Amino acid sequence: MVETGALLNCDEAGRFIEQIQDPVTRSFVNMVFVHLVKKVHLEKRDLPKSDLDMLFLVRALTDFFSEHEVIARTLEGEKVGAWFDSDT
Repeated sequence: MVETGALLNCDEAGRFIEQIQDPVTRSFVNMVFVHLVKKVHLEKRDLPKSDLDMLFLVRALTDFFSEHEVIARTLEGEKVGAWFDSDT
């Protein structure tokens, strides 16, 4: 039997999302949060193999999605970030 993890701190994560001041960032973070909850609880596919701290995740996503300019440049095709070689 395959063991699966649980989504932890979902209520706290939901409350954290509600407190995000920027509406665009809040919308992006909420979309990811809802997608994961639906995938685990409704679709029951591709389940996590270990517990997932949703509060940690939404905090990290808030940091990421708050970089609107970086996201816009990335959507325009620019390779943004330190992980890309400068030769490409």
